[in-house]
Amino acid sequence: MIVYEFARTASIDGWWIWASLLIGIIGALAVCAFYYQRDAAELPRPVRWTLIGLRLTAILAIVFLFFDLVRRTERRITRPSEVVVLVDTSQSMSLPSSGAMDSPSRTQLALDLLQQSKLVDTFDDEHRTSVYAIGGPGGPTLISTSAPENDDGESGDDDTNDLAATESSLANSTDENPTSPFALFGLFCLSVFAIAALLSLIVGGAASLRPAKSDENGTTNANASTRRGETIGWMLLVAAITMVTGIISLGSVYMVHTDQSFSSIVGLGDTSESNADDSRDEPGSQSESSDTNAPEPVSIDWETALAASQAQSPIGDALRSILVDHDSTTLAGVVLVTDGQNNGGTPLSSALAMARRDEVSLYPVGLGSSKPPTNVRVVDLEAPRRVYPGDKFVVSAVLQATGESAMDVDVELIDALDNSAEEGVAAASDDETSTRLPGGQVLESQRVRLEPDATLTGIRFEIEPQTVGRRRLGVRIVAPPEDRNRVDDMQTARYEVVARKLKVLAIAGGPTREYRFVRNLLFRDDSVQLDVWLQTGRSGISQDADELLTKFPETAEDLFDYDAILMFDPDWSAIDSASLDLIDRFLTQQAGGLVLVAGPVYHPKITSKRGDARSSQINGFFPVNLATRGPLLGGGRQGGRNAWPLEFTPEAASAEFLWVAGTAEQSFEIWQDVGNVYDYVGVKSAKPGAKVYAYFSDPTTEVSGSLPIFLASQFYGAGRVYFQGSGEMWRLRAAGDQYFDNYYTKLVRWVSEGRLLRDSNRGVLLVDATRAMVGQTVTLRAVLVDDQFQPLNEPFVTAKLLSPDGRIKDLRLTPAADSPRGGTYTGNFVATKSGGYEVQLTVGDALDEQILRQTVQVRLPTSELERPRRADDELLQLATTTRGQYLPVNDAGSIANVVQSLTTTIQPQPQVTVLAGTPDRPFGERRNAMLMWLIASVLTFEWITRRLHRLA
Repeated sequence: MIVYEFARTASIDGWWIWASLLIGIIGALAVCAFYYQRDAAELPRPVRWTLIGLRLTAILAIVFLFFDLVRRTERRITRPSEVVVLVDTSQSMSLPSSGAMDSPSRTQLALDLLQQSKLVDTFDDEHRTSVYAIGGPGGPTLISTSAPENDDGESGDDDTNDLAATESSLANSTDENPTSPFALFGLFCLSVFAIAALLSLIVGGAASLRPAKSDENGTTNANASTRRGETIGWMLLVAAITMVTGIISLGSVYMVHTDQSFSSIVGLGDTSESNADDSRDEPGSQSESSDTNAPEPVSIDWETALAASQAQSPIGDALRSILVDHDSTTLAGVVLVTDGQNNGGTPLSSALAMARRDEVSLYPVGLGSSKPPTNVRVVDLEAPRRVYPGDKFVVSAVLQATGESAMDVDVELIDALDNSAEEGVAAASDDETSTRLPGGQVLESQRVRLEPDATLTGIRFEIEPQTVGRRRLGVRIVAPPEDRNRVDDMQTARYEVVARKLKVLAIAGGPTREYRFVRNLLFRDDSVQLDVWLQTGRSGISQDADELLTKFPETAEDLFDYDAILMFDPDWSAIDSASLDLIDRFLTQQAGGLVLVAGPVYHPKITSKRGDARSSQINGFFPVNLATRGPLLGGGRQGGRNAWPLEFTPEAASAEFLWVAGTAEQSFEIWQDVGNVYDYVGVKSAKPGAKVYAYFSDPTTEVSGSLPIFLASQFYGAGRVYFQGSGEMWRLRAAGDQYFDNYYTKLVRWVSEGRLLRDSNRGVLLVDATRAMVGQTVTLRAVLVDDQFQPLNEPFVTAKLLSPDGRIKDLRLTPAADSPRGGTYTGNFVATKSGGYEVQLTVGDALDEQILRQTVQVRLPTSELERPRRADDELLQLATTTRGQYLPVNDAGSIANVVQSLTTTIQPQPQVTVLAGTPDRPFGERRNAMLMWLIASVLTFEWITRRLHRLA
């Protein structure tokens, strides 16, 4: 927008200055008029008026110059209105939206609200819309940001395009009609001025040459002389007026149209100023560039982005973060899509006070049922995956009930043979048979009282299997008639009763304390056959083992007979390259397990020869990148003086081999009490695909912002490799021998799981965690061979994922980039619901079809289950306190009404900022030229008039 203003007025402050200035101007004009009236009193009136008018015009021109008229281009920067949509992605959002059996989950309603109803697209018409997922520990996660359709960037310029259009039209009009009407009028006035001035000179000259006539008395004819004087005076007055008018009119056009030369203004040429052409070209080029480089829309996988994966609902923290990061002056509203369970971080009152202070309205969209339905459910089921005949084991389950009163229910433990894949799919997909195991037998029943306030109740069963094979057990609630959801009344788990012993090879570089305790533990275990190779041993020594080796197994038949290899700081120089190749095949092809317990003697020697091919092959077995620097520079620590607890990662919570006690909570309490270690070996980082379970917590050992890795694992082909930073787990014995025994017993069985649970000789299917939390990503790994038992060479393989609600989904497994050999495929899925997941992979052809299977038990955290109903009171308070609106979603049909209410209630709130540009320099130069032309002309005309009338 082009603005004309007097620059001097901005520097004049105070009414008394303005009053003085106005009095001075009026006084100067009055004095001038007074003295000129006296000076020209004897002249005709038109001449007096002409002289006075010319001098007053000069004074007014000087006053005009003093006030400094400038032209500048103002820009209006428009910050668009903003709307923030916060979507709760905590695990409670995976719960049903109502008590009906066929009701969708709360996450599904949120997806329908954002994706199916086009809420975001509707907001985009008038607002900049940002969608965040809340629930993670790092604060809200931005999913998408979209600008209004009429906004080209972060800050819109409403007037820049208008200015460019105005200048463009002006240029076009100039080309079509070069001479402005004001310029024509100015030329006409100047022509009249020239004619009037010329006539006055002619009439005056003729009068001076004509001889004076006398009357009868001999006196001069005064009347005739007076009439001639007045005639000349009127001509001079017309000339003065037309001269001033013409100069002002023509000069104004010249002053305003800085893109044209004076010759083009008066119609004598078509040339324009080059700088104006350049200035007009720049916006166009920028516009073309911006149009060319406009970003393409990005497709968003809303189902993945909004998966119910977080363990808590920190709604208060999320609101505070949004209010801090976004400008409250443009934030038209915050839409909160949640069930209202704020069970983490700061309370809602803190965010509420901040929203009131910033005057930001909140619009909660409540999902879920406001009244807890009468329902009983099996929340979680824990059972071992492999047991031995005659060994008792415990089956633990967690139950929950909601309703109006407490309920006494019977809970049954059912055991059955593991059915075929087809039978399992049929049972899961049929609601009527979802609480039955085909061929199942009720082993035990217990009477349990469940409170109606969603309190979690635990129950335990003991079972002693006798039959060898794959089996499935279930915990089922005999639900009361008022139970509104029968699908969640039972959960099942697979387990296998194995008859053969687990065969383990233990290799030690020396008789360390860790090695001796593990050797004694496994030797006393009736389910384990233990062979040992003590590399420092001499002929004739005695070891508690089934067989004492003096060297590494030389043939594949000998090595492949083992299920797991335990290596306690081994002397790798005593293992030749052929043996390393056997270990590689043992892991990749045979799905064997390998446990690497590092130590201070031989482990540092692995990286001492960097160019040695054997060192590179050994490094490949480790799930971590080994450090190549010395102990003083971060290569590890030996002989530490202080013990430090391990800092466990979230991955450790689902690693059952770390559960040294009955529950995860009890186990990690024991780790904190007695699981402290002194030393560690240096590693640089975890390899891609590896899982880190614990770090050495001494802050002085931190290198490049990361603590040393102490516990980690990885898939190596079909096998599992586990790394332990030092041989100090024997310290768990301070709290009881059973904790140390549980750790190593579970660890050995875990790493050898792929060997013992193979469904086919065509391959093995593994999961990185058999127990997971809702929202956790579960990684699959399949090692497959063809009918010639060579690594399978296919671009991908497809597995079937059976979810707890009976849905079947295809999982695409692609070749693993980190596999040293072919035939290894990886994939993953996100556990979005609690319950049992089953993965089925069919290998072979129609004549020899075999199915590989794995199960994953998924559960919700306790904090997300304590209050399953929608928190209407809290959400209503958020809305009313901030002058927003609470919009509950009771069913899928009400989503359209919610969208309409949001889009009509939230009004745009843009902010416009005016930026004053710098004064136009060509305009100032032409203004001064026009004023100088005007002042010089009126003073010159005044001087000539005075001289012609013989005034001083």
